[in-house]
Amino acid sequence: MTSGSMTKTDRVGELLAITSRLIACMEREIELLHAMRPQDIGALQLDKTALADAYEAHLRALNAAAEGDEVVSQALREELIQATERFQNVLTENARALKAVKTAHDRVLRAIVDAVEQKRGRSAGYTATGAATGAPPGSHRSAGAAPPVCMTVNQKL
Repeated sequence: MTSGSMTKTDRVGELLAITSRLIACMEREIELLHAMRPQDIGALQLDKTALADAYEAHLRALNAAAEGDEVVSQALREELIQATERFQNVLTENARALKAVKTAHDRVLRAIVDAVEQKRGRSAGYTATGAATGAPPGSHRSAGAAPPVCMTVNQKL
């Protein structure tokens, strides 16, 4: 059936199916986040994006068709309301899980940075005469200071 010849009931039925699949995909993502395996989420992203796009398109089409005379059954409307509420709950839970993983990641990163800074010792500085602070005369580095460490961080989840 083409998009133009679909009834409201057909559109609601398809929207329910897409919503159900999107909820299942997001619940799997939440499971991975709770298991502290965010690196495994990448495999779900294509599916989640496609489902989210389809959800949006079907919702738009349903809203555009809302002006017609066709009436969707009360039972189907109730089912759509329940699915939408469930979807909103999963979205909230997903946001909470993402925030928890990001917070844990930030704490680990902060601990690593603090450990590197502590190991490196105080940072090298220079006096007004150009001598390194805390370094023996003729030296170009602070006493006990390790060489600088370069780090980059990928903050994409």
